Amino acid sequence: MPPTQDHRLCHLGPNKGVPPWIEASGSLRESPDHAFSAILVHGKSYQKHEQHWYDEGNFGFLVGTTAFRLHRSILSRRSSSIADMFRTHQHSFAISETSSPEDTIAGVPFVELPDQPEDFAHVLDFIYPDSLPAARTAHLGVMDLMGVVKFAGKYLIKDLEGWAISTLGAEHLLPSTKSSPKALLENKSLYADPDFCVEVVRFSRECRLPQFLPLAFYALATAEWDQTAGGAFYLDQLSAQDRASVHEGRLALSKSVLENVPSLSEKLLRRENCTQGDCKEMQWVNPSVRWKGLMLHPLEELDLRRNSKFAKFCVDCKSNAVTQFQTIHDDLLGRLTEFFKLESKIVDSERSTTATDR
Repeated sequence: MPPTQDHRLCHLGPNKGVPPWIEASGSLRESPDHAFSAILVHGKSYQKHEQHWYDEGNFGFLVGTTAFRLHRSILSRRSSSIADMFRTHQHSFAISETSSPEDTIAGVPFVELPDQPEDFAHVLDFIYPDSLPAARTAHLGVMDLMGVVKFAGKYLIKDLEGWAISTLGAEHLLPSTKSSPKALLENKSLYADPDFCVEVVRFSRECRLPQFLPLAFYALATAEWDQTAGGAFYLDQLSAQDRASVHEGRLALSKSVLENVPSLSEKLLRRENCTQGDCKEMQWVNPSVRWKGLMLHPLEELDLRRNSKFAKFCVDCKSNAVTQFQTIHDDLLGRLTEFFKLESKIVDSERSTTATDR
């Protein structure tokens, strides 16, 4: 079913069927001040979208201050929600008489959507011409993809929603062969930005995508707030439940790191059965710095350690050390959901939502 309160239907013609929330000051006409780039709807100016305004379109959308003129048939094929919207209000779609021979827009039905115009435009890039061409997606950043996921999910464009979620994870939010956890966490446009982390938490909660929560919570829990201007402000944007999870997770993470201290000592020992005469024990340079890094940013520190040169070790001892750090790193990474108690909170949230729907 289409959202019951997420859109408002209006006829753009002589004050006929105009809802009270739209200023009924006159019929829709093209604005002379904007040449042919803008239209007036009952006294309010809307900018025609430069790409998705089709003169032969038989239905329009007003999103923010942007106007889109589209085709019912194309949208109906891709979105069952919008198709239901059309069917539900079919009796209200009669075309009003135009106010003048030159006015080719008056009478075309329009719907107001409470969404972001850029999100709608990105979705339309895929719907017209009904494909998902990779060549037209390179310009989409992480925030663009989040907007596509939200819009496509809301209006039941399932194939596009699935593609956007997959791309978001593979190219931006989740570790991959291209981006290690350390690279993602230190990227200033991603998890190194606390404002971005908060946005990821909100997005993941809204769209019920728990796979994107762990790294965001880890980044917030390990941020050095005393070195971040207005640090407390970011945590205050979270729900009380999520703020508690950040602090509880930090404690659980530190406890797990301390449990591994015997294998993370300042000295790097050879294997007990190593017989290579030129293989020697090593010690970290600036051990206090390494220890601080381990306690404050364990995933990043373990990544740094496993990529060390181990110059005094033989091949087998180096491989053993790398495997050891990799194992601890992967264990911590895999347990972030446990540390921050995300699974139980996701279940509780879904139960609450289901109860509310009933």
